[in-house]
Amino acid sequence: MKLTAVRMTRRGRVALYGDDEFLLSMHPDVFAASGLSVGSEIDGERLVELAAEAELKKAKERAFSMLSSREYTSQQLRERLTRHVDPEAAGQAVERMEELGLVDDDGYAERYARELCERKHYGLLRIRQELRQKGLSAEQIEWAVSLLDADPQEQILEVLEKKYSAAPEDEAVKRRAYNALLRLGHRPSDVRRALARFCGDAEEF
Repeated sequence: MKLTAVRMTRRGRVALYGDDEFLLSMHPDVFAASGLSVGSEIDGERLVELAAEAELKKAKERAFSMLSSREYTSQQLRERLTRHVDPEAAGQAVERMEELGLVDDDGYAERYARELCERKHYGLLRIRQELRQKGLSAEQIEWAVSLLDADPQEQILEVLEKKYSAAPEDEAVKRRAYNALLRLGHRPSDVRRALARFCGDAEEF
């Protein structure tokens, strides 16, 4: 098959035509590197190669754009990319971002765990859950959690002191506080001890 036409699209891509039929479009850089021009012979195998190169270029460009605005884990980035490109190109683009240091799951796990602990006062149970939802591995999660030095008791007391100007005496209020702290991911035993300290109770809630 001969390449019979090369046209720029409105979106700035290069469209190739063979025997006056549309074949595929690609980034101008991919076309420039291909060495093709009108009149060049092109077969099915070469078309497949060009399509893969074009898809990878598209995946990398989208990855750069996404990472310019926020941080992603490798799994998050891969999942987002596969909405627009094929899975193989998405995987290769993620690997390239990792090589460039733009995707760093270990660093992400450490930073995000610290943020959840210090700013949101999450307990370890909730922190692990949040990190799992980001697609991080069990090893990465446990490593990040091991770096935290927050005292659960002090963390819970800080939450209580911010929420209540005085220690609640009503049992219903204590129960709501207890449940809210559990939702933050603190262990029941830690919550009971902290509530007892905060309320000045001789016995745990």
